[in-house]
Amino acid sequence: MPALIWTLLGSAFAFLVKHPFVLKMMIFAIFTGLVAFALNFMFDQVRPYVVQNSVFVLASYFGVLQAISLYLTIIIAGFGVKQVLAFVRST
Repeated sequence: MPALIWTLLGSAFAFLVKHPFVLKMMIFAIFTGLVAFALNFMFDQVRPYVVQNSVFVLASYFGVLQAISLYLTIIIAGFGVKQVLAFVRST
């Protein structure tokens, strides 16, 4: 049974090596996952300092934090689209 699993994994790896577009899609998916993980990690590190600061309570009341969040979302989404277009162009 383990030999069958290794054979299937070997054939799947051979398929990926023969088709560079599929390999690029996998690399891009891993890259996107790493970027999402890094952003979540940074937000988790910064969140306690933002919540404890009294100035941010007033900024949150006036919607400044939501505006900053929207701005960062647009910047990150634009970067993502740029990366996708560069990926498609390189194929």
